[in-house]
Amino acid sequence: MWHLPFLQDARGRAYIAIGKVDSAIAEYERLITFDPKSKERFFIHPLYHYRLGKLYDQKGLKDKAKVQYQRFLDLWKDADPDRPEPADARKRLAGLSP
Repeated sequence: MWHLPFLQDARGRAYIAIGKVDSAIAEYERLITFDPKSKERFFIHPLYHYRLGKLYDQKGLKDKAKVQYQRFLDLWKDADPDRPEPADARKRLAGLSP
């Protein structure tokens, strides 16, 4: 039951919906950070990296955005190629490269 619901980012998506980008960033950073002291164990979904990358990009934090897009693409490399996120992440990452 630890992994239900599958996506645990409802709070992050809510912050995005109401325009609280800094709060959304903090939430996604929390979601991708493993705390070995915590008894809670949740799946870190690759989409969290993609969404955090977009938020960093929106805030102008290009280097942080690149790291998150690349992490997402590394994790997603063998999964669902028809989803729009991988193509968008590749496009955004290419746009951030010099």
